[in-house]
Amino acid sequence: MWKTRVAILLTMAMFLFAAGCGASGDKMPEKPVQPEKIVVQAPVAPPTTPLFKFAADGEIEGMKLELILYKSVEEATTRIAKGEADFTVLPLNVAAKLYNKQVDISLANVSTWGILYLLTTDSQVADWPDLKGKELYVGAQGSSPDVLTRYFISKNGIKEGDIELAFLNSPEIAQLMINGLVENAVLPEPAATQVLMNNNKVRLARDFFADWQLFEGQEARLPQAGMVVRNEFARLHPSAVTEFQKVYRDAVNWTVANPAEAAPLAAAKMDIAAPVFVKSMERTRLFFATGAEAREDVHTYLSRLLDISPDMVGGKLPDEKFFLAD
Repeated sequence: MWKTRVAILLTMAMFLFAAGCGASGDKMPEKPVQPEKIVVQAPVAPPTTPLFKFAADGEIEGMKLELILYKSVEEATTRIAKGEADFTVLPLNVAAKLYNKQVDISLANVSTWGILYLLTTDSQVADWPDLKGKELYVGAQGSSPDVLTRYFISKNGIKEGDIELAFLNSPEIAQLMINGLVENAVLPEPAATQVLMNNNKVRLARDFFADWQLFEGQEARLPQAGMVVRNEFARLHPSAVTEFQKVYRDAVNWTVANPAEAAPLAAAKMDIAAPVFVKSMERTRLFFATGAEAREDVHTYLSRLLDISPDMVGGKLPDEKFFLAD
């Protein structure tokens, strides 16, 4: 008899479970929906140029696109913290810092692989040790020019303080050098080309990308800047992220292949003369790689910065969840 009762109870339990699963109160997981708008913020810099190509269309696959040009990293990070931007172009060490501060972001892609140069009017400066006892102008503290300059100073066995570092933003440094008021400076493209084209006494002394390979190997790449995505946005709209990555990859490839056609966009949006932009692309290494594809290079880059100063990357290397899964 007890076996019969157990069988009846089990049958009733299965019936109730099945009925519960079909009840209107328990919904099946909703299909991901496309967002009405994608908000992207980026600096006035080379990786932003490809964004202008599809931002001009105003949408991607029916999704409206809003592009915000930010003037400082502080402005960008504030917008990220408030959840006001879905994608943001950032120096990689800044992205690592934010992640290590528990900001809910992932590295979606890397697009900038070496655009920094040491420029000089000093005939005695050919290599890093030649800067001992001299003044060197570098972009804002904590920026890519700063952190990589300190890397090369360290790798060349130069003691801190042997080179006097002066910090200004890159446009200011470029203008001072054009006017002959600065002898030694670290500048990114296209500012480096702007200086070279407007002051014939300035020459290019060191290519940061080439110097990076001297210390890290000929296969090493120098990942300077990439794009982070809000994880909440990526969770809610995975197909939108996939589409955005594809369109941005295509735009980067188009910009590299067609600098003369991209130049008017840079001129209109970033106040960069078209001839300067076209010439600067000869020394601008733009290449799209997803965060996952760039993992090894990013890990090496952040590891070296961590060795020099933990503060540069937020005290530790970000874990594997930092890289958005493909």
